[in-house]
This record gives sequence, structure tokens and C-alpha cells, in this order.
Amino acid sequence: MSGTKGTDQFARLFDGDALYKGGAGAALGLPTFLGNHDMGRFAMFVKQANLGASEPELLHRVMLGHSMLLTLRGVPTIYYGDEQGFVSDDKDQLAREDMFASQVAAYNDNELIGSDATTASANFDPAHPLYRHIAALSAIRRKTPALMRGTTTVRAFSDKPGLLAVSRFDPDTGREVLLAFNTSAAPLSASIAIDMKSAGFTALHGDCPARPAAPGSIHLSLPAFGTAICQASE
Repeated sequence: MSGTKGTDQFARLFDGDALYKGGAGAALGLPTFLGNHDMGRFAMFVKQANLGASEPELLHRVMLGHSMLLTLRGVPTIYYGDEQGFVSDDKDQLAREDMFASQVAAYNDNELIGSDATTASANFDPAHPLYRHIAALSAIRRKTPALMRGTTTVRAFSDKPGLLAVSRFDPDTGREVLLAFNTSAAPLSASIAIDMKSAGFTALHGDCPARPAAPGSIHLSLPAFGTAICQASE
């Protein structure tokens, strides 16, 4: 999501699931997070890795990170205030901004992501773009068993920022849900391997073709920092 490493990092992460006690099944129950009070907020790491990036770019990168958090394996754990675009200065006390109106100068001088507000005012805005994005992805996750308990098959990755594609499978029906992410600042198109039984798709998020390009293959186009969640027909 920071745009500095290849998506092969995720492939290596998932390969390592076999090393957990209980294997890949145990990894489904692991808490996953983008940042916390110990290490600092995700938005801070995105800003540090992309000095000079515009506000819209930073917002889209942070949204992409939450798309991954809420759809890839594990139990997503969201740090309070991330849905309001909070940006820490560092870890520990410097990542503990107040949701209520703050009087802490080290918090109040931060430029929040996706908002003109500061922490000097209360931040409980359900119209914030990150709040809406997280809420929408959470609703999709709750209605899609594959995203909560499904096994993972990595379909495509790169040694540069760009495409990451993963299939997750409904643990009861075996129905495929294809996840595709673009971690780069340029649009991309690619043909991606899918399950041979997946003969049609419904877009749960982003743009998905209704039919495979050929048996076992789908052609997807993604905007910069885009996400597609494509559910196979029953």
C-alpha cells in the first residue's frame, strides 16, 4: 500500500501460514492490523513512504490498505480514529489522539487524511470517506463467508508495486471470490487465473466482468490503488 515494495511480499506472507501451529487454518483466526498505538498509525507510514504525495493520493492509498485488511485472511482489527483519518507523529503516546476535542498540541497540528478537521475538534463523522469505505467493506465481509473463513489461493503478484490477486473460497459451498488490488499509481489490466468452475461473476466492489475471458481465466482492469471483489455465480 505504501507503493515502495512488490506485491510478492503478500505471497511470501501467505506461504508462511503453513508454519503456524494448526497451519493455514489457524491463520484465519489471527488478528490483522495496519497500525496501532505501539507501532504508530498506518496513515503515518503511508505519508512517510510517499513524501510529496497529494492529499487524494494519500487517501486512496489508505483506503486500499483497509480494502486489503477487510478482505484478506485473518481477523481485521481497526485502530480507533483511523476511520477519521488520524495521522500519528510516532508510536506510543504520539499515536493516541483523542476522539473528543483535544488540547494536546502534538496531536492538533497533524493534518488528517481525507478531512480538513483537526483533533482540536471532536471527530465522530460518519460521512468521512474512510468511515464510509470501512463501513461498506465491513458490510461486504459480513455477508460473504469466503472473506471471513475462506481458504486463500494466490493468483498473481509482482516484484514491483502493482497487481495482487487472490481467490478465497466459501467454506460451505466452495464458491470463489476473487480479490484484485492495484498497489501502484498507474491503472493496469491483466488476465488472472480463476477456478474452472467459476462461469460468471458479480461485482461486490469495483468493476468485474460478468463472464470469464476463457475457461479458468478472467480479464480485469483496475484504476490506480483500485480494488475489485468479484464473486462467482452459484
